[in-house]
Amino acid sequence: MDLIRIETEDQMALNGLVWEPETNRNTMVILVPGGTTGAALVASHDYYPMATALTAAGYSFIVANMRASANYPYAVFADAVKDIAGFVDYAKSAGYAQIAIVGISLGGPRMAQYMAERGDPAVKAVALVASIPSPYLEFQIRSSNEEKQRLEGNLASARQLVKEGRELEPLAFLNWFPDGRHMMLSAQSMLGFFGAPEDNAPSSVSYGAQIKVPALVLHGDQDELSLPPNAQTIYDSLTASPQRDLVWVEGASHYLTPGRIAESYAGKLADWIIKNMPL
Repeated sequence: MDLIRIETEDQMALNGLVWEPETNRNTMVILVPGGTTGAALVASHDYYPMATALTAAGYSFIVANMRASANYPYAVFADAVKDIAGFVDYAKSAGYAQIAIVGISLGGPRMAQYMAERGDPAVKAVALVASIPSPYLEFQIRSSNEEKQRLEGNLASARQLVKEGRELEPLAFLNWFPDGRHMMLSAQSMLGFFGAPEDNAPSSVSYGAQIKVPALVLHGDQDELSLPPNAQTIYDSLTASPQRDLVWVEGASHYLTPGRIAESYAGKLADWIIKNMPL
């Protein structure tokens, strides 16, 4: 494993972690992290089994770090498109002729927006792993009516702050995650990441029909955050993909936790990549 540095089109320096096989180095898999931060390394996901499975099959593997990780309370979601483009450009300049992009959780909408807006022909396949259609849409599926109303109140407050020119004022939402974790973002970022469709918030399903390469939806059947119906919604949106597959990881939660779950996700992803983007 090596640490790399790339520069985006707007001169933002970003780091990534790269694993390379002993031979080949013609085909690259780029992983786009989830979470508001888009951080490459988080305790909830173990990417080593994925790196091991892919490099053993001859594929290079990068875990990309998004710029939001350095300033996430004020991050702009759409900046992820430029970040992903920077890593794709890095792979191409290093001689990789075939690229796959894998989006984890919120990385799915990040990747889908990139594919819709940029659609680089070097990208031959994509995967949405433990993904969500959008934070707002997945919240509608797993939440009570009371919680949905609480979110609407929060978003209304964010819209009012933006209207008043106070878009950088912090706004908290308690217990967003099932495990009781909270979040706090500026009003502008709250709408940009967690807003409703009318707020132009991120949504993989709104871009699904513009993904025109083979696509995998890989999802845990015990996902407690992105409940299983989300996977079907994402799969159904991929109407232009020449090959789309919905694959379940039995007993898996939302997180690629060390051990059997991370290894199961890794094995199923590697098998699909080998079949749909051969060396």
